[in-house]
Amino acid sequence: MAEKYGLPPGTVVHTGIDRTEKVTISIMEFARDQIREYIADSLDDCSPPLDQEATKWVHVRGVHDVEIVEKVCQYYDLHPLVIEDIPSVGQRPKLEIMPKSVYIVLRGYLLQQDVGKLLSEQVSIAFGKNFVLSFQESPDDLFDSIRERARRPGSRIRLGGSDYLAYTILDLLVDKYFVVLERIGDLIEDLEDELIIQATTDMLNRIYKIKRDLLSFRRHIWPLREVVLKMQRDARSFIDEDMQIFLRDLYDHVIRVTDLVETFRESITGMLDIYLSSVSNKMNAVMKVLTVVSTIFIPLTLMASIYGMNWEWIPEIVFLGAFGYPIFLAAMLIVTVSLVIYFRRIDWI
Repeated sequence: MAEKYGLPPGTVVHTGIDRTEKVTISIMEFARDQIREYIADSLDDCSPPLDQEATKWVHVRGVHDVEIVEKVCQYYDLHPLVIEDIPSVGQRPKLEIMPKSVYIVLRGYLLQQDVGKLLSEQVSIAFGKNFVLSFQESPDDLFDSIRERARRPGSRIRLGGSDYLAYTILDLLVDKYFVVLERIGDLIEDLEDELIIQATTDMLNRIYKIKRDLLSFRRHIWPLREVVLKMQRDARSFIDEDMQIFLRDLYDHVIRVTDLVETFRESITGMLDIYLSSVSNKMNAVMKVLTVVSTIFIPLTLMASIYGMNWEWIPEIVFLGAFGYPIFLAAMLIVTVSLVIYFRRIDWI
């Protein structure tokens, strides 16, 4: 947030990664018996719908062009502080209720299966009586499946209003959390299988990577529970009463996601403990071998040091004469064999 340091409140600044893609604005206007889709040629296409019975969905892909974001939001009288939050992509999930609209911010997640990399982007949603505005960072459309459903005559999206469309967007993003967590669960299971066979440094790096991803996931999921509850409780002037059951179902999904994240975090913590125990056991095994070897050579070193002294008179050497050397080697061999037998009896080797 250093980009905004010293600027007055309401100053619109993009705080995400630098992007050069062209901002695309997809527009869908629909009512019970009609639907129209198009890509905006000018910002005037984003103005409120003329037909008060229709719902207009303006979806902006790319928030790096703050002038476009400002202009689209000004058509619907969004508060300057809300407009400021949309391109400021480090926002915590939250809900703001304004006189003419409701503003929601959360994160969308995607896991690249081939490399196991977790990607996320901020998604902002504002909806009012007959409009829905949605903003995402990347140029890839997150909501193709919703458009497919809206194209079907008689679909619930067509029959519902802006509140149902906003709910549908939230529900899709939460459903994607389940998909991402399922893949993370598969990665954790694979790691567990590998960990049982052999613990490696690469495995430790993968464990820490998943742990960081789950920490990020948890940081953005926990506040979402309060967002859905506040939406149920305080946004009733923008949401029909029959939408409450859908919001309760959405809240249940968020709770299940939270439980999965906590379960996976515990699994990762347990795997980390198993890894450290495995490494410690390997180190203990190495130290055990070294200790046995050292213990065997200690008496041999003592014997060699005593009879290797340069004294002219050593009684044993004089007494044994020519047989001293082979007898000395035999004594060393007997000591070695005796220690090996003893260590085997006490299960050291």
